[in-house]
Amino acid sequence: MPSKNAKIIYMRKSIIQALTKIWEYPLTVVEAPMGYGKTTAVREFFNGSRAEVLWQTISDDSVSSFWHGFSRLFRKIDPAAADRLAELGAPLNNIFMEAALNIVEAIDFPARTVIGLDDYHLLASADVDSFIELLIKSELPHLHIVIVSRSVFGESTTELVLKGYCLVIGKGCFELYRDEIVEYCGLCGVKLNAEETAFLLSYTEGWISAVYLCMLGFLQDGRIERQASLHELIEKVVYRRTSAEVKGFLLNVCIFDSFSLAQAEYMWQEENAEALLRRLMIENAFIKYDHVSQRYYMHNILTSYLRQVFDRQVLDKRQVTWKTAGEWYLSVGDYIHAMEFFYKAADYHGLMTVIETDKGNSICHEHKERMICYFHDCPPRIKQEHPWACLIYAINLFSFNEMELFAEECAEIRGYIKQLRGDEEQAQEKLTGELEILISFAKYNSITGMSEHHQRAWSLLRRPAEFIDRNGSWTFGSPSVLYMFYRESGQLEQEVHDMNVAMPLYCRLTAGHGSGAEYVMQAERYYHIGDFENAEIAAHKAMYISQAQKQMAIELCALFLQLRLALVKGDLAFVMDTLRQTQAEIKGRRLYAYIHTWDLCEGFVYSYLNQANKIPGWVVKGDLRDSAVCFPSWALVNIIRAKALLIGSQYLKLVGLAEEFIAIASVFPNLLGQVYIYIYEAAAKFKLGRREEARETLQKALDIAAPDRVMMPFVENSEYIVDMLIELEKNGHYPEFIGRIREFWSSINNTKDKMRAKLDSGDRKYSLTEREWAITELVAAGLSNRAIGETLYIAEVTVKKALQNIFAKLSINSRTALTKIIIEQRTS
Repeated sequence: MPSKNAKIIYMRKSIIQALTKIWEYPLTVVEAPMGYGKTTAVREFFNGSRAEVLWQTISDDSVSSFWHGFSRLFRKIDPAAADRLAELGAPLNNIFMEAALNIVEAIDFPARTVIGLDDYHLLASADVDSFIELLIKSELPHLHIVIVSRSVFGESTTELVLKGYCLVIGKGCFELYRDEIVEYCGLCGVKLNAEETAFLLSYTEGWISAVYLCMLGFLQDGRIERQASLHELIEKVVYRRTSAEVKGFLLNVCIFDSFSLAQAEYMWQEENAEALLRRLMIENAFIKYDHVSQRYYMHNILTSYLRQVFDRQVLDKRQVTWKTAGEWYLSVGDYIHAMEFFYKAADYHGLMTVIETDKGNSICHEHKERMICYFHDCPPRIKQEHPWACLIYAINLFSFNEMELFAEECAEIRGYIKQLRGDEEQAQEKLTGELEILISFAKYNSITGMSEHHQRAWSLLRRPAEFIDRNGSWTFGSPSVLYMFYRESGQLEQEVHDMNVAMPLYCRLTAGHGSGAEYVMQAERYYHIGDFENAEIAAHKAMYISQAQKQMAIELCALFLQLRLALVKGDLAFVMDTLRQTQAEIKGRRLYAYIHTWDLCEGFVYSYLNQANKIPGWVVKGDLRDSAVCFPSWALVNIIRAKALLIGSQYLKLVGLAEEFIAIASVFPNLLGQVYIYIYEAAAKFKLGRREEARETLQKALDIAAPDRVMMPFVENSEYIVDMLIELEKNGHYPEFIGRIREFWSSINNTKDKMRAKLDSGDRKYSLTEREWAITELVAAGLSNRAIGETLYIAEVTVKKALQNIFAKLSINSRTALTKIIIEQRTS
């Protein structure tokens, strides 16, 4: 057995000097290939630093797994913040990044807090890179981030270094020189002669892991030998000298990047797991125990070698290990890892059981390709035994916009149900009812088509279905019901009637899911035909019902219509206050899935007021893939995006994209999306001098909208199309309908101009963010920075920084001036 001295951790002076600079930067990147001792050096440095260390070792490229671990880091400091981050989910776009940043900024970090992210290279996520970059640029007091990686962090490292945000500690700091090799070996009880020193320097090139392994070999055999590879060194001086029992144990746990004692005991299924781990830690430095996380970590070199040995085992033996790992993860509620290990083990019963247990709650777009693989490879006989898992998979296919696969899966499920016999008759009826609800999505957005399936489902179930989550978004992220279900020109009034008939049954079938939607659609129709009084009455009905049933998606639709009615009246204060307060409520109630829905409301308001610079950036760019807005609502996003292009005079781009926008709005179809896009395309062509084409395009919008008297899209945008409308009216095209539009546009345009002027000059408060406005209110109330921080649960330095931004935006330099502005706003 090697001397215990061989486990001495050798810290080069240059490494200690470099690591000491961590406290001078928000971010430090420690970058070197595997085996250079970077993780050991960083962790040993922190052990003597008296810092609060939050350490996460990344195990794979799953962003959701990373975020789960990252959120959990903060539980030690602020459990509520940890929960909010977990509920928010991975920040895959600017909206969620800002929300996550706000949560982290509100944490009161102890002096010298460090977030350590080890093996960061495995993640390879540009979105996480962007979030960390935002975090370090916030320069939160006491917080430092250390990334340990085999590659340089992100694409902006050089820029971050130049701007003073980042320190990079590279491979050179970890390479041992001749004298250091002699010193290290001497500390471990190995005295080298000149020849051995020269050989070791040449052979290892200063690679400390290789030096350590050679030294173990010297202690065992009395000589240093050249091996073909590092793995051969591991084989010779570590693995070959362990007992068969220890080898078996190592091969059972090597599939994890880290593990708890309970996890090791579960995998080994013997009582001596802790004793084996203790022995291994005594004998070599390749296994360590972290007392904070209470987990064991094997060095990457040992893990890499063991996994090669594991992969050479017969398949049956490997599958037993993978299955046991799947069972462990299922027992602790880590469903994503459980699915993957059952899949590796080809244990499809286990895989389907996990999906049924989780009910699809852990599945997001990131897992789309894996889910498709799981069900493609799963034998039909096993899927037949797990129809609930198939139902969950199918509804996810719909949300992924995989409509062909969705249809195929529905057909397969129907076939499985038909094969149920005898005493399974009751289960057959129940599953058929649930399937009817699933199949109804194939008829989206036909109200009568969907309702036929709902009626059949109710006749079979006679109780609320288990398949639909009443807390899910009924609108797929849309803030408009009319947008969703207006599908046939000339039939809008009938469609509103059909919705009134269909919704009560659907609500019984789903325990209230979507309650109030029929009144929203009714109110929106009144609005679009210019009957604002009845629109407001129906909107209040929708609001009352949706709030009583806690249907946030419908509540937002009702609020959105109230915003549009307020814009018609010129009540800018109501519009801005509602936008701010509702956004704060969504975040306060942690309803993060609706952040994007409310962004669409805000985007539409600012597009109506021709304030393109205030429309949320992801809408303008069309960043849809990572938003919470599902495909059925993409056409509504394009309405706002197209208007932003028009406001920005990007006429050629608008005309170029119009065909794609119309195609998306034609899928279900969404006629309101088509009307708006044709209006904007016509306006762009008119600006480009293509007047005949412009009139023909505008005619398409009129052909759709006129039979239903849907005039407000034309009224809202009359400043761009007034000349074309007048000319079309003179030529006998829809004279009564265009005449009705002309009755409204003058007063509405005057109101719109006043609101724009107020935004541009008078109401400076509208340039402030939600948090900045909250701080100004508390300043006006006479609170100090510390008191404001305590009230809003943010650090005092964050308040100070926010006030600097507020003063800059409002061109003032004192709290007195700020208070005066607030008082003026309240009395205006």
